[in-house]
Amino acid sequence: MGVFMPNQTMSSPRVLIELEKVTIRLWDRVVFPDTNWKIREGEQWAILGSNASGKTSLARALRGELPCSAGRIHRHSGNNGYDGIGLVSFELYRRLMALDAAGDMGRFASGNEDNLTTALQTILEGTEAPDSSYLAKLIDTFALGGLLDRPLRFLSNGEIRKVLIVRALMRKPELLILDEPFDGLDAASHKKLEGLLGELARGGLHMVLITHRHDEIIPEISHVLCVKECRVLCQGLKDEVLTPETLDSVYGRDRRKHHSSQEASRSVSPAGDEPVIEFHDVNVRYGETYALRALNWTMRRNENWAILGPNGAGKTTMINLIYADNLQAYANDIRLFGKKRGSGESIWEIKQRIGLVSPHLQAGYRLDMRVFDVVVSGFFDSKGLYRRPTAEQQAAASDWITRLGIADLRDRVFSRLSYGERRLVIIVRALVKNPQVLALDEPCQGLDPVNRERVLTMIDHVGFRTPTQVLYVTHHQDEMPGCITNILRLD
Repeated sequence: MGVFMPNQTMSSPRVLIELEKVTIRLWDRVVFPDTNWKIREGEQWAILGSNASGKTSLARALRGELPCSAGRIHRHSGNNGYDGIGLVSFELYRRLMALDAAGDMGRFASGNEDNLTTALQTILEGTEAPDSSYLAKLIDTFALGGLLDRPLRFLSNGEIRKVLIVRALMRKPELLILDEPFDGLDAASHKKLEGLLGELARGGLHMVLITHRHDEIIPEISHVLCVKECRVLCQGLKDEVLTPETLDSVYGRDRRKHHSSQEASRSVSPAGDEPVIEFHDVNVRYGETYALRALNWTMRRNENWAILGPNGAGKTTMINLIYADNLQAYANDIRLFGKKRGSGESIWEIKQRIGLVSPHLQAGYRLDMRVFDVVVSGFFDSKGLYRRPTAEQQAAASDWITRLGIADLRDRVFSRLSYGERRLVIIVRALVKNPQVLALDEPCQGLDPVNRERVLTMIDHVGFRTPTQVLYVTHHQDEMPGCITNILRLD
């Protein structure tokens, strides 16, 4: 691939980071009590654990983002805080999107509303005297050349992951923390990243790879640390730790289940073949780069569709057009529920009939609210709860929360949940109003094996047993719901 890190002088193994009887403070509670852990020179680590097990909190403590209430974290390389430690994570994406959104008011006041943060600005932000040849190699590796001038908010989920990875590598860190780096990447990009990380590891970069999928642990990983309920369960050499018994302990034996629908056919009576969503020769373009070109597609009553394709193929753009989150819908012939976009309907009339789950939506939901209120906001398609729900709506919200098995989260603060827990809440928020169309953009992203199984079972129930039609985007064939009747492949 031609991507490399500068040669680093290797001497006798030294300790890069050491956690000595550390207890971490997370909001109003303490986690990882009395934890000891060393990362030595030449070691590559992976952290495994289920949702809410504390993986991301442990990684944030390594960078100095979370305080210790006891013990000490020694950084023997002399790199303290952010210096020398790179990060790729869902939380970083959420913070960058928040900063971008915070600039909207200033852009509006100045009349310069087109001056949005671009992918290239995101990559180079905070980098002094960037290595242009190294940047060119990274851009070529991830095929980002046509996206550099595109605003960050208009990138797909997978494209944003690539931008964040390049952003971290441009700082040439001594230690790189990768929190679910493969989520959102297509098969080709997954393979390229795996090869790149292996090359960087062999070139002297140290990494901590956080993942829910033990099959994503690259060959160069030498050590594994397993966490459960915000405690270290075990740690050591990869071959000694990654046993079936350990994985059962980490995830529970339910991880061995393989999703398969028990439904034979939809129990909802066919309602004819009238179109529900129609795209006629649809084009979406940013400058000279097309996100969609001449797309013709129709979703008819009683159909459930999967949209497949590589990163940048236009899958997320399609979802945004359907959900009234892309103004280029007005420049195209798009018909939703029998009406042409721009014929007088409001975006709220459209959103009322569509339930949405997407990384963009989740990243944009940044309010400190109770989980129950986040779910109820799905009735009003709002980020925040500004209307009093009816007794029927509250009962429906409680019912869906129980169905997906997150009743214990009901009164927790949404912003203080783990990424996977927040994803489950966003899924319930989309389901609560029994929408006509349920649009799911990578719904299993960030979920551990048990929660993925739970979500896929729920999607099949909705697709087989209710009038709601499913529109499903994924890069993982093993996560294809059994209720899918049609597939659209974009290239």
